[in-house]
Amino acid sequence: MLVRRVYATPRASRYIQLLKDLTAGHGLDSPAFNLNGDEIKEAGDRLQGEIYKVAPVRKYVLLRLDELLSNASGVSYDHPRISVEHVLPQNPKVGSDWMKWFTPAQREFWTHRLGNLVLLNRTKNASAGNYDFDRKKAQYFTARYGVASFAITTQVLQQKTWTVDVLEERQKELVGLLTKEWRLEGGLW
Repeated sequence: MLVRRVYATPRASRYIQLLKDLTAGHGLDSPAFNLNGDEIKEAGDRLQGEIYKVAPVRKYVLLRLDELLSNASGVSYDHPRISVEHVLPQNPKVGSDWMKWFTPAQREFWTHRLGNLVLLNRTKNASAGNYDFDRKKAQYFTARYGVASFAITTQVLQQKTWTVDVLEERQKELVGLLTKEWRLEGGLW
């Protein structure tokens, strides 16, 4: 419901029904846990869309993905220090690799999608975010000892280039992980 941006009243109503079902002994088989086809489709559409533009959702989704990728249930994070960053920058410099690797339409499509986003554990200089890919990996996405603090960011460090093909594959993988974890398989999307 958070990903779908459902407002408070329907969320509270669903939660109350869930509590009633749990009290009645339904446990994890509670009907309130089940999503209908429209809810599944909308959740899938949101995950496939420009998730960066939905501030209350983006960090939650990326932190959940990081936990899944690191296979570490209950990972603890210092949330105020975590930022969501773009690999393909929002405003790449003229003449940069980004301008060679992506058409304007591709940049517009991919910039704010899940496959292009990573987590950092500190605020970075905004201008550094426009570096070419190799420099960005080395100076922007790594910590003091040359490693990334997040599994989702480590995936980027393993790439030689950052192209549409890489983004398509990463988007598919990340959305697939959430689809499986949140039991969205078999939906209409």
